[in-house]
Amino acid sequence: MIQQLHGSGTTNPSRLFWQSMDIIEERTKGPVHLTYRAVGSSTGQKEFLGASNGNMALNHFGSGDIPMTNARYSSVVGAGRTMVHVPFALGAIGLFHSVPSSELPTSGSIHLTGCVLAKIMSTQITTWNDAEIVALNPGMTATGTIKVVHRVEGSSSTAGFTEYLSGKCPASWTLGSGSTITWPSSTFTAQGSGGMSSFIQANSYAIGYIDAGHGHAASLGEIALQNLDGVYLRTTEANIGAAGTAGLAAGVIPTDPTADFSAVNLYDQAGNTTWPITMISYFYMNKDLSSLDVNSAALLMYFVEFILSTVGQDMAVANLFSRLPAELLTYNQQTLSTLMLPTGYTPYTTELASTTQAEVGAGAMVVSGKRRSYAEYERTANVAKIASLEATVSPPPPVVHSARVEISAAGSVADVTEADKAEIASAIAASAGVSPSSVSVTVVSASVRIIAEVITASADEASSAMAKLQQDMSTPEATTAMLSSASIEVITVPAVTTVATSEPSQSTPPPSPSVEALLQSDEERDNDTRDLAFVALGIGIAGCFMGFLAFAFVLCNKNNLGKPVQREVSFPKAPSVSSTAEPHGVELKREVV
Repeated sequence: MIQQLHGSGTTNPSRLFWQSMDIIEERTKGPVHLTYRAVGSSTGQKEFLGASNGNMALNHFGSGDIPMTNARYSSVVGAGRTMVHVPFALGAIGLFHSVPSSELPTSGSIHLTGCVLAKIMSTQITTWNDAEIVALNPGMTATGTIKVVHRVEGSSSTAGFTEYLSGKCPASWTLGSGSTITWPSSTFTAQGSGGMSSFIQANSYAIGYIDAGHGHAASLGEIALQNLDGVYLRTTEANIGAAGTAGLAAGVIPTDPTADFSAVNLYDQAGNTTWPITMISYFYMNKDLSSLDVNSAALLMYFVEFILSTVGQDMAVANLFSRLPAELLTYNQQTLSTLMLPTGYTPYTTELASTTQAEVGAGAMVVSGKRRSYAEYERTANVAKIASLEATVSPPPPVVHSARVEISAAGSVADVTEADKAEIASAIAASAGVSPSSVSVTVVSASVRIIAEVITASADEASSAMAKLQQDMSTPEATTAMLSSASIEVITVPAVTTVATSEPSQSTPPPSPSVEALLQSDEERDNDTRDLAFVALGIGIAGCFMGFLAFAFVLCNKNNLGKPVQREVSFPKAPSVSSTAEPHGVELKREVV
């Protein structure tokens, strides 16, 4: 009989769970089947409650990045059940931005307090040079409009972030909290953590909240947020586990694991290295497992204990979580020891890949690291090969977006000095709303054709710059007035366009052939074609002649066809091995038909 274990809940640890389940399936002796449906924390809670099933859980366990809501917890208790929360990983919600590095403060990172962050995210503060931001960030020169981006669908990240702001600065954050809220219309939306990262990468001066692992994987700039002890730090500088330790010490996490956890959070805990927006991921489990069959109970306990093991916690880190502190691991061990198990329950044990347990490792209830599937073996080998290949592949050149201005002016090239170019760059930058360092000016012909490139971070910003420049340079006269400090007389309406180009790679591509070269290549191809035609004709004539000879040979020998031909074939004698050995060599006559 196949032993089974099934769970459902939050999508965030799905890869961790699936990987762990694969390992258990491959290393057990008997047939087992483990599944996890990644459906979200809320659905995981609903299916653990099982309202449609007489308030009996639809799976063996649930999982969520938020504690069971008070209403659902009350329904579980009302159905005569007792549940426990088992924390299995911690996660940090980080703040990431795309302010150009040249405009960052002297410290190299942007510092924000919780209340200033609340004003930014609610659009009370709309530019990066707002007085409250500048006061926290000496030397910061950014002036761009802040682009606030948030998750479009309900998410535990949104819930954690908005709950933190509501608790930290309720006077400045009045938008409420939860997995979905009503955001100001001027903000931007994104799908999932990947969409948030992509938006911030593609749009300068953006800010958004993302689980820290995804933000780091995308190499985004991170905000240094002030914690409860007044220390500004980024998630890379923080001890994420410290929030769990502080929460236990402060009584935030109930000592009784069967209590109502709905108000539990690790936001803004004490400690110099504590990150202010730390979240807990939980298993939802029934305390009374005695109604389960012994095999499913054994699989459930082994799966949960595997995730909490050193190996499981290492895998959690690899999947962008933070490991539990020792204090929370001890808390979990005490919780699991109180569960009621079915009669005849026998736990699974482990045989490590590095340690052979002769005879014991062959037992039915041993998950052995000595057992592997060929598929798992090949996957492991392929991971190493892919990593090696990725190390040798260069990334594609980045796309550079710009608004290009072409100006035809009177005079000659000599009339345009370096000072004039600087003045042109300054005037165009002011019109486009960018830094003068983002504008390059080149004179490309004797009749004074000036090309100015306004380099931007995205196609949208290039289009915006183009629209502003077209408005300010709508006539030759307006353009001349705009560039008056450069003493340039514009004689036509400037052409303003947007351009997207890839930066050249280190290896220079071959030059494009000229028209003459292409015509010459066509002529050479024609000559080659004629030569090939003559060769083919010669081969054809030779073939016909050989065919005629073969036909004549058949006619001349028609009377001998079908008769055997005698031919003598001699095999040399081999030397004798001894004086009494029979000779190995013989002379034969063979008929060859």
